[in-house]
Amino acid sequence: MTKLKNRVHLALNICTYKREDQLKHNISQLLQSKFFDDLEEEYYGKLDIFIVDNASEINMEYNPFVHLFHNPNTGGSGGFQRGIEEIRKYDNEFTHVIFMDDDVSFENSCFYILFDFLRTEEEIYKKRPVAGRMIDKDNPTIQWTAAEKWNGGDIQHVEFLRDISDGTYQPGKVNYDIDADYGGWWFCCYPYSFVKDNDVMPFFIHCDDVEYGLRCGEVPIIIEGVQVWHETWEKKMSPEMVYYDVRNSLFVNKMYGINQDYNQIISEWKNKIGYYHARYKYNYEYMGIKGMADYLKGNEWLSRVDSMEYHSNLQKKKGIKLLNALIWRILTMKIKVRR
Repeated sequence: MTKLKNRVHLALNICTYKREDQLKHNISQLLQSKFFDDLEEEYYGKLDIFIVDNASEINMEYNPFVHLFHNPNTGGSGGFQRGIEEIRKYDNEFTHVIFMDDDVSFENSCFYILFDFLRTEEEIYKKRPVAGRMIDKDNPTIQWTAAEKWNGGDIQHVEFLRDISDGTYQPGKVNYDIDADYGGWWFCCYPYSFVKDNDVMPFFIHCDDVEYGLRCGEVPIIIEGVQVWHETWEKKMSPEMVYYDVRNSLFVNKMYGINQDYNQIISEWKNKIGYYHARYKYNYEYMGIKGMADYLKGNEWLSRVDSMEYHSNLQKKKGIKLLNALIWRILTMKIKVRR
């Protein structure tokens, strides 16, 4: 008896900013896939690509399956949100939305394996996202993570540092039973039934994928072969990233009632600031202090702030030892009052 196949139409949501060469390489690669070959009846026309260019610089030749939108620099969060809004205009045409970074590398088989799985996915699993594995770009046989456990911000990587060349890796093998909360947006596929009603938090960058996964509340599925190659996070660290790491992590935990021991929160934050101060990283120190200060302004502030303008101003800020000390004292006094 032939198993009934689900209708699957993928929308690939990519936010990009000043990475035109890498993006165009990836799109060109996808256009060589079965999804764009009209002789491949099973796949043809079942993948649309939505590109949100936050730098408003890219131009591409017309393709009915590739949709390009110029956008202000609203960060990854705003770019992915714009992509969602454009996808929603197709009146439930799509069954799944893939969130994918613009600087990854992949094999087209990643999309085939995902598509084939979704075509035969059992009803009980249809609300669950599929988390794409992240392979270390600098060590292309070492998996950095298969999915993520939030753990209040002390992130744990599932199958951390797994060697995928050891002979045990089987493309297409599905794991439903993992201890994870979300998949990172280097590559993560959500059912459209969730995406159509859920916007991305206006975080600008960082933790938007965390919050989205926690809000979904479904354990991600991982599939061997559904994977991308991507730089690991320590290579992307910057003072601005420290700001978003502090601020957005605190907002996520507050929203979901995670690690809400106030004394512990302040203690961990002070330890982080002390770490940067002891190493003379005054720009990092400043951003860590600023992140806490803005978190204390509350959710209402976050919802009304112009994230694009705020990020632009943030990039102009520089930490100075004496200025940091002054801001630190003012902020710690405010914290004591809140206690």
